[in-house]
Amino acid sequence: MNFGKVNTEQLRVHAARIKGQVKTNAKLVHRHALSTPKKVAITAVATLFIGMIIAQFVYPADKVVLFASVDGVSVGGLTKDEATKKLDTLYAEAKVPIYYRDDANLKVQPSLKDIGISTSNEARVAALNYPWYWRLVPSSLFWYQSFLPSEPITVQKSTDTLKFYMAKTFGETCKIDPVDATIAFESEKLKVVKASSGGTCDYDELYGALEKVSPVPQPEKIVVTGTNINPTVDDTKAEKVLAKLVTRIGDGVSLNIEGKKETIPQQTIYSWLEFKTEDSNLVASINNDRAGTWLSDTYGSRLAIKPGTTTVTTRDFIEVAKVAGASGRALDTTATSTRITQYIRGETESVTAASMVVPATIVYTRSYSATDTGMAALMEHFAKSHPGTYGISLVELSGARRHASYEGATQFTTASTFKLFVAYSTLLRIENGSWNWNDQISNGRNLTKCFDDMIVRSDNACAEALLTKIGFQAITNDARAIGATRTSFLGSDGIKSTAQDESLLLSLLYSGQILSQQGNRDIWINALKRNIYRQGIPAGIPGATVANKVGFLDALLHDAAIVYSPTGTYVLVIMTNNSSWANIAELASQLEALRNGS
Repeated sequence: MNFGKVNTEQLRVHAARIKGQVKTNAKLVHRHALSTPKKVAITAVATLFIGMIIAQFVYPADKVVLFASVDGVSVGGLTKDEATKKLDTLYAEAKVPIYYRDDANLKVQPSLKDIGISTSNEARVAALNYPWYWRLVPSSLFWYQSFLPSEPITVQKSTDTLKFYMAKTFGETCKIDPVDATIAFESEKLKVVKASSGGTCDYDELYGALEKVSPVPQPEKIVVTGTNINPTVDDTKAEKVLAKLVTRIGDGVSLNIEGKKETIPQQTIYSWLEFKTEDSNLVASINNDRAGTWLSDTYGSRLAIKPGTTTVTTRDFIEVAKVAGASGRALDTTATSTRITQYIRGETESVTAASMVVPATIVYTRSYSATDTGMAALMEHFAKSHPGTYGISLVELSGARRHASYEGATQFTTASTFKLFVAYSTLLRIENGSWNWNDQISNGRNLTKCFDDMIVRSDNACAEALLTKIGFQAITNDARAIGATRTSFLGSDGIKSTAQDESLLLSLLYSGQILSQQGNRDIWINALKRNIYRQGIPAGIPGATVANKVGFLDALLHDAAIVYSPTGTYVLVIMTNNSSWANIAELASQLEALRNGS
């Protein structure tokens, strides 16, 4: 019994202790629950501030602080280079409105750059720094811009640029020509391009006002004394023309081709239109080139009839027979374009495609006789059918002794073929004893060496030295004494000669009619045979020995030669301007073939 009572009391005491402990724990839990939000909030704020300061410290030094602006232009967050470029571009392109006092319409609006004002914002942007000590201040990244200094803009003004703008825009009389309204095809629509009035003003007043312009993003307007000049075609006139065109063209223009109706689409017609002012009115027309290409590609085959071939037979460049071919037909795009123009202007009520006659293709069958006439005809045809101008002379020195020329008496600047006449005058002085082959001529070279170099290599130094030593008048006299009457070393426009004069000189050289000593003639001819420039006549007659002298200067190409052909020796001189060595070679080849009857 007693054991039971003791246990009950013990249990009661123990229960009371537990109850008290529970109350104590509850109070502790309640107290802890009340303090946790404050700690969290404090921790969050501290973390935010620390993070902000870190972010401010790592904000790039080459960037402008956030929300910064210069003259009301936002540059915050840009790199300093980007900010400088943005500001410089903005100022350069800022427009200066110019008005006349008696006209409410804007006259012109040049940019600051146009009137010679250039700016640099580099120093201003460089001053927009974000110091390290401000970066320690939480949130300063977002409001520090209000403490930034304001640096003045760097400005340069060019008087020359301003004067150029005034001259280009207003001229010496300070006048702007009015611009008529017109119509343009843009974004698949016809639109009126507005007119602008012109006028006259006081040059000095306007120049002075532009000189005083200050660089700001939005310059104030300039108002000067001026007289307005209205355009001939104003916007209202252009609107009326546009309305009529749109109605007239509709969805397209109907085109009658061989009795069948085709429709040229509206957009295609629009793209062909062009406009000009005639008798104070805006007049529309069709551009022939643009329309012609489209019409030819689209409908050309509908009217096309291929022409025949006319065969013409010539002998010595003279027509001896002709077989005519039938004419053809083609779409006349120019006439058709004109008819479309007449339609859109309301001058006609329909459009019919126009055609034109296409002549037969002419094919020539040419032949030449192996005569003087035949060779001259070949020369003429070759010269007229190849690029450039030609002077040609051929003289046979044996056999049939034929001779022919084309423009043989036409003077050409000689280029280096003048050295032929220098060579002749030199040998004359050797033969009369006034000169010796051992005479010193140029750069340590004696006459023997210089003469050879002048002919074989076309050496200019030797040729000029000999020319100076002999004299321009003396060489001209020597040439004319042998009949080369159209050769002159005296002109202010260079040394001149002709194909006939040069062929005469070489013919007399070969036949021994000039110079008294065969040895001297042989020296000259042997040097010609060793000439290193062989792209002309020698290239055209590969089976023959050729003694030649070439000349080339700018577009001039000449070749003067003695040709030792198996069928007889002859002289051939071909002088050209704007031709080629290949053409000279080809002409020589054709003449050689004709001489041989092939």
